[in-house]
Amino acid sequence: MTQPRRTRRILLFWAAAALIAALEAVLTASWLVGATAPRVYFSVADVPAREVGMVLGTLPYSCGRLSPVLAGRLQAAAELYHAGKVKTLVVSGASTPGDFYDEISFMTMDLVARGVPEDAIIGDGKSVRTLDSVLRMRDVFGYDGFITISQRDHCERALYLAGHHGIATIGFAAGILPGQYPNEIIQSAVRSPLACVKAVLDIAIDRRAKYPTER
Repeated sequence: MTQPRRTRRILLFWAAAALIAALEAVLTASWLVGATAPRVYFSVADVPAREVGMVLGTLPYSCGRLSPVLAGRLQAAAELYHAGKVKTLVVSGASTPGDFYDEISFMTMDLVARGVPEDAIIGDGKSVRTLDSVLRMRDVFGYDGFITISQRDHCERALYLAGHHGIATIGFAAGILPGQYPNEIIQSAVRSPLACVKAVLDIAIDRRAKYPTER
């Protein structure tokens, strides 16, 4: 066997081994995170009432238009409020006041437009990641036993992270409003399993919130 052929076979072997290891990591992480699925509710009538709901943020605009993902979360949050399932909504995400990337101001205005009183909304603009959102709900705002509001897969990750930090939360699965482009659907499908791996790694290395105490 010539040296180039031998080198190619070795490279192929290690590439295959790396691919198998990556697939095992994704499957294991998805299984661990997916174990929280029974605590995610899909019906407003079925979800238990809690004092507070946490709305997880994301980029307000996608391709120059309102993100259908975020719109779905805000609609779900407003439905829970109007049904008396929560009395307060914490909008949680990244925020740079006056900048385009200001999730908190946008979510607050949208909820007010949906009939939620502004004094029933609390903004948390220092939660740059899902882990931060969960930890800051307890450590900064003093809430436990709240409802996490996002799409199903995101709720499961939040519940997984919360559970490992002793934070009691249930999830409410928001829909995705019409208008999503096919490339966004593909991106979401690819991102979800990778985000599960990231959540498991966050627990493994005991990562903490970037802003653990600041309001």
